[in-house]
Amino acid sequence: MAEATAGSSRTQAQRSAQSDSAMLDAAIDLILEHGTEKTTLAAIGKKAGYSRGLATYRFGSKAGLYDAVCKAISRRWLTYLRDGAGDLSGVDAMCAALDAFFRFLSDWPREARVLHILYCGAASPTSEYRETSRSIHQRQQNDVADWIRAGIADGSIRQGTDPRSVAAQYIAYISGMTYLWVIDPEAVDFRKANEDMKLHLRRSLAATESHL
Repeated sequence: MAEATAGSSRTQAQRSAQSDSAMLDAAIDLILEHGTEKTTLAAIGKKAGYSRGLATYRFGSKAGLYDAVCKAISRRWLTYLRDGAGDLSGVDAMCAALDAFFRFLSDWPREARVLHILYCGAASPTSEYRETSRSIHQRQQNDVADWIRAGIADGSIRQGTDPRSVAAQYIAYISGMTYLWVIDPEAVDFRKANEDMKLHLRRSLAATESHL
């Protein structure tokens, strides 16, 4: 009896994970088609092949759903970041992260677009998922600042560099380029911009003239 109960519990957990994944995927489709304002929980449940009320039951509100979408896409991005930057530090890590982001954007363009749409929506003072966006961006800046501190410590980045300021500029570059790509992907050469940015990082942060 105990084994049967455990098996049923695992099966229910698997079904819940599957329905959650389907609804998150449906949310991505609907946000891209109709935007965040016109996307409803009922429509998400229906498009995912479940009852209209399941999305509300599972996520509570649109804010809860969008929070889950942000976190799910961010987790996927983090696998690219770990694979690309790994144990690197300093400018090497910053450049590797730019390459990783371009791969993520190329492999998962729908997810990258939706994540940025949600980030932009979070800028509204009435946004219910503003805190999620703020905390994600804060963690990103913290990671970059840590890379810079490590580079200063190992001598690859010049002394006197302000880790927090450079980290904010670095994240702003990625956010700004992503915005331009979302608005008009054909007008943006993301790969070329990243190569230029990597050259700028190496020149501006180099500890000695020999790094130029």
